[in-house]
Amino acid sequence: MAKAERRKDNEQHMNDSLKVDQPALEELSSRRHNAFGRSSINIEKAAAGVIDIDARVTGYVIMSCVIAAFGGILFGYDAGITGGVESMHQFAASYFPSTVNAPDTDFYCKYNDLTLAAYSSVMHFTGAVASLPASWFTQHWGRTRSMIIAGVSFVIGAILQAASKDTIAMIFIGRIFWGFGVGFGDHCAFIYTAEMAPPKWRGRLNTIVQCGTITGIVVGSAINIGAYHILWGWRLSLALAAVPGSILLLGGIFLPDTPNSYVERGMYEQGKATLERVRGGRTAETELEYNTIVVANEAIKGLEDPWRCIIRRRNLPQLSLAILNPFFQQWSGVNAISFFAPQIFAGISTFSGGVGPLYAALLVNGVQMVATIVTVFVVDKFGRRSMLLTGSCVGFLADIAVAILFACTVRPGSPSLAFGPSIASIVLIGIYSISFGFGWGPIGWLVPSEIHDLNTRSAGQSITVFVQLMSGAVVTMTFLKMMCSLKYGVFIFFGIWQFLAILYCIFLQPETQGIPIEEAANFVRSHWFWRKVAYPGGVIPATSIPKLTDNPEIKERAEILEMHRNSVRQSVGV
Repeated sequence: MAKAERRKDNEQHMNDSLKVDQPALEELSSRRHNAFGRSSINIEKAAAGVIDIDARVTGYVIMSCVIAAFGGILFGYDAGITGGVESMHQFAASYFPSTVNAPDTDFYCKYNDLTLAAYSSVMHFTGAVASLPASWFTQHWGRTRSMIIAGVSFVIGAILQAASKDTIAMIFIGRIFWGFGVGFGDHCAFIYTAEMAPPKWRGRLNTIVQCGTITGIVVGSAINIGAYHILWGWRLSLALAAVPGSILLLGGIFLPDTPNSYVERGMYEQGKATLERVRGGRTAETELEYNTIVVANEAIKGLEDPWRCIIRRRNLPQLSLAILNPFFQQWSGVNAISFFAPQIFAGISTFSGGVGPLYAALLVNGVQMVATIVTVFVVDKFGRRSMLLTGSCVGFLADIAVAILFACTVRPGSPSLAFGPSIASIVLIGIYSISFGFGWGPIGWLVPSEIHDLNTRSAGQSITVFVQLMSGAVVTMTFLKMMCSLKYGVFIFFGIWQFLAILYCIFLQPETQGIPIEEAANFVRSHWFWRKVAYPGGVIPATSIPKLTDNPEIKERAEILEMHRNSVRQSVGV
């Protein structure tokens, strides 16, 4: 009974939030035959959740987005410390003794251990699986509660691994908890920042999550260097993972959920209050933005289930890009380089022994971090497709160059390279890492986040996270084995994928630079190849996307909202 009354109150509040005065309604009725003339584009934008307002960027918004970006730092910190921890003698002797006792006579095979590879990859496998229920949980229980799950899981994983006493099962269980944290963290972080950010700042603030990932990698690499000479240093590196986990946990507890999430769950008063708080007060612009969120939420309720809708023919182009982008991102091989950089550089004479490989890993990851930060500021100038293409070309050339260098300079039975080839390999692998930083690293996430219709956006994000983590799991599980079996050919292997990525960018990747998010899905469908996938015979119908305003109720609300927008703008002199 109470639930029914609460639903009735919420519906009444929603109706009240969209009211306009009676003269406006009468004027609207008299002009109904002309309602979808010049203003129909704005009505569609409103019904789709797209608004053209100049919302303020407040310190509260920036702080919220930075804290949410710790969902990306969880993944980055794991990638930054795991390879270094595995190379620490005390840890390896306790859990992977075969890598310690292996004869130091083979440049490629010293760390070829199946259990070690399984330990490295189990987090990715678990994260991929967790990303699927994370979509449902985030939608029905809120973004901040997903943050709490991610933070708690990462803290528990850090405690279990740091406190392990020569029990390999405990460190595996700890990484499984990390996987749950990464699966939920990656999913909720992008959605939270996108919904909290002002519309005109959404792209830039959303890339903070990817910057968080590479920052976590660099910080983890630096911590490994400081902890290397401490007997229990590996425990310190693992235990400090609880810091970003705790920050994300506290953010989930104390930060408000997004206005979109509150409205989606029928909590209209909380949604309106939160929007006013993050926008710096109640203004005409916040009223317009809130009304738009309410109408957009009603539009979604009238549509097909997102998971069914995304596999419809007309959505197959977006689904394909949501799969192919994270696939090529991982099979570029750079994450394997970042993850296992200490093991790779352990065989290079300049960095052999002691802490040297960890410095090399910090160097390679550091230049990738700089490249990623630069990308944030130039991606809207140079375009997604062109930067992906450039990154793939540079990565391909670097892959082949490293393969040739190793083929010509690694002597059979030798554990290291000479000084000159060592320096050259560091430079080439650094270039390889830079190509990822301004290509597949940030843009591999950006493109899938902007090509879906509103109704399929959350499901599409889950699919992207799943493919990214599952591909990463396979690469991580097999990389050391491939390096031992293929030797320098492992770089040719990844070079082949880079070459295929070049062809993909040339022929199949639409350039979405400057395309409004409400038009991006249709723009993708109009691509010379994808139109053949989306439409019978490749012929685009006159009305390629069903209008939300085909629903009479949504149409009425959208028309009223448009009148309300015009009335408010006239009153403030806009």
